[in-house]
Amino acid sequence: MGGVGKTMLVKDVAKQAKEQSLFGEVVMVTISQNIDLKRIQKEMAAILGLKLEEDDVQVVASNLADRLKTTRKKVLVILDDLWEQLHLSKVGIRLQEMATTCKVVITTRNKYVCEEMRCREIIELKTLSDEESWILFKSRAGDAVESPTIRKLAQQVARECAGLPLALVVLGTTLKDKSSLTWDTVLNQLKGSKEVYLQGVSKQVYQSIKLSFDFLEIDAAKSCFLHCCVYPEDWEIPKEELMHMMAGGGLLADVETLNEVQKIVDLLLDQLKACGLLLQGKDEGYVRMHDVVRDVAIHIGAAADHAFDTRAGQGLTGWPRTTESDMRNCRRLSLMYNDIEDLPPDPMQYPKLEMLILSGNRSLFSIPEMFFLYMGSLMVLDLSYTGIESLPKSFSYITKLRVLNLRRCRYLKDISHINGLKMLEILILDDCPVSIVPEAVGFAQSLRFVCMSLVFSNSSCLDIFFSKELPRFHRLEQLFMNKFAGSFQELISLRHLTHLFISEVVDLDDSLSHELILPDSWPDRLLKFSLCFVEGYPWVFNFERESRGLVLKETKPLAVWVKKLLEKTRQLVLVEFQKTKLISINSDISPLVFSSLESLEVNSWPKLTKLLDDELLLQEEIPLSQLQHMIINNCPGLTNSIPSRFCQRSMLPGLRDLKLYDLQSLQNVLQPFQCLPNLTSLYIDNCGVRYVVSSEMETVTILADPFPALENLKIIDCEEMIEMISPPASLQSPCFFQRLRQLYIFSCLRLKHLFTYEQAIGMQHLEELDIRYCDALEAVVISTENKEEASSSAHVADHESYNSPFPNLTDLSLNDLPQLTAFHHPTAPPMEWLHLERCFINKCPKLQEPLEERVQSLCERNRMKKKKAGSVKG
Repeated sequence: MGGVGKTMLVKDVAKQAKEQSLFGEVVMVTISQNIDLKRIQKEMAAILGLKLEEDDVQVVASNLADRLKTTRKKVLVILDDLWEQLHLSKVGIRLQEMATTCKVVITTRNKYVCEEMRCREIIELKTLSDEESWILFKSRAGDAVESPTIRKLAQQVARECAGLPLALVVLGTTLKDKSSLTWDTVLNQLKGSKEVYLQGVSKQVYQSIKLSFDFLEIDAAKSCFLHCCVYPEDWEIPKEELMHMMAGGGLLADVETLNEVQKIVDLLLDQLKACGLLLQGKDEGYVRMHDVVRDVAIHIGAAADHAFDTRAGQGLTGWPRTTESDMRNCRRLSLMYNDIEDLPPDPMQYPKLEMLILSGNRSLFSIPEMFFLYMGSLMVLDLSYTGIESLPKSFSYITKLRVLNLRRCRYLKDISHINGLKMLEILILDDCPVSIVPEAVGFAQSLRFVCMSLVFSNSSCLDIFFSKELPRFHRLEQLFMNKFAGSFQELISLRHLTHLFISEVVDLDDSLSHELILPDSWPDRLLKFSLCFVEGYPWVFNFERESRGLVLKETKPLAVWVKKLLEKTRQLVLVEFQKTKLISINSDISPLVFSSLESLEVNSWPKLTKLLDDELLLQEEIPLSQLQHMIINNCPGLTNSIPSRFCQRSMLPGLRDLKLYDLQSLQNVLQPFQCLPNLTSLYIDNCGVRYVVSSEMETVTILADPFPALENLKIIDCEEMIEMISPPASLQSPCFFQRLRQLYIFSCLRLKHLFTYEQAIGMQHLEELDIRYCDALEAVVISTENKEEASSSAHVADHESYNSPFPNLTDLSLNDLPQLTAFHHPTAPPMEWLHLERCFINKCPKLQEPLEERVQSLCERNRMKKKKAGSVKG
């Protein structure tokens, strides 16, 4: 039944399958009512890391089949919410050929689907018992249901939910903290409700959702909920798109700015999530709708007073058949993500239509010239992800249009007909290779939001047009564009700007060093921004809507307005500065700026020798204390990444990701006693470091791991590196890299070994070890360099108590290591890696022990043990 918990159950199955290592990979795809083979294949390929070069279904099926047959990791495929038989071979799942590598689980509301697909085992998911129902209901309705005035009513309401988790959750959440009178009213409504014929949706579930909807006190919340159902089933719904729909539809007409509208929509969505009517999406920018909740929402929205017609994702190939009456009364129509190729040649009679969504109909290449003739009430039009090449003449008739979404219309050349849209507020032109623009800017007077970033197109026509005309967009609040080549003074004269994202500012006036006339303290009013003032610099902030980023290149002293903007900056890139110190009391950039940064990149500073002034080292306020991501690139004079006087405290307590490139003078990543307590990822490329963990004095003992949280370590082209950990005996305690999971060492030509035996057995979490092109490497692990101790260690190595280095290793790759003679020197007993499943050993001509044969045998044995354990648990 719909709402019984099928999806929740298989999600937990997927989680347990990975946690218990029953499967190396888990692929979960939602199918929904209309089977879309291309979408299914695309989602499977993305999860499996398979890059698709072709778009043909049969070719992709063959590629997926090869990937599933030859995988080293056993794959569990979960196909959720099937409504009809799906021929697995058409997708690329050929079970007869991949019986040992792939298993499939499906969920469906229809038992016949299981039988048609010849499932080996069919499990009917029952509803909850009365006791289970009460526990779940109480967890959502709160402890107040135990009060004498409510308990009996609450138990009756819970029973009316008929053991369906979705009904219990939605209704329990809705009735939390409500009065006994409300409980009594709801109970009577549930008992008196009539059967509603929705396929796969029970009466109890329908009524619980409908009552929850009716209890929403704000009309805007109801409208927001209904707008979520215009998307296809199981869709990740972008909060920003919902904001555009609601603002464009005049539903929040009294709100002054788009930023305030977004805040209100976010609050409404939080309320809907709290009521159980919506679910959290893949991240904070998205929400989702349970498929059963969506079915009910569509039914509610179809009522005359709401006038929603939602046919998203139904596989339609043409315009839907509808009655004349329905056309006259329809106000919101969604045909999103169908297969519509042609629109009716005659004008469509939709006099009240306010919102039309044709997004995702990729085979729709043209719109009849007079198509919009009788859609004069249209306020929101979404043509994104279609194949259209131009906009029709009838655009001149939709003069009330406020929102026009043309995102990723990759063939769109001509947008000249938007000029008459004088009420247009939101214009989205992402990835549109436009070459014909309006001759005038009559549409500019009301525009508040313009987005035209180009990811898949190099067209600059839009950049040129808008750079020239932007000063006329007096109401503009949010701007997203690739390249601005106008006067920056004119740009910031737009008094309502709160969001400004430009991948490249061609600074014609050298604005960075010139004071500008700022309207109403412009830097203070700017809420979100990413501005790059370096020509051709690779964009690092990716137009994240929440960022506050700057990319600056030093030319002359920075203007005051830039310094003010720096105070709000959270992501900062500094390119080709001539300073010797990054953070200095005498610098143009105040040290206070660095105290609030979250991301920092320092690139191509030829004179940089220190990160901090010595005077700053003794201050209580530590610069960079909020930093999470740091990149230092091409600074040939930098000798230390962290100042030595900071040895008694952490300068970078929050740093999680550190990348070091082309630092030929860099001697150490860290110095004695220094620690990066939260660093999880470290990348070192073409640097002069000799050690990752080092000591300058023989007598120094390092008692703690300087990288206690490090999980991923990659070292490339470090030709001066001779050891991972410096050699004094006092450093041989096995306390380093305790959390490391992945280690990659490439092209470190002087490195002779990685770790001592004591260090290696202490690395309990290492799963992946990949070593390549290290010409001098003789062994991965050594016991000692002292000959007398070597004799005793060899004895120990033969002893039954010998522990394999890296005890939880799952993946081992040794490639192009001409001097490698053994994995562990002196020769040790065969490794007992109980979790190793994949091994690749190539071009190691001096390898004396039969390591590859032993390890391959071990991998096979471990795979068989896992398979046996899985079948027993199954």
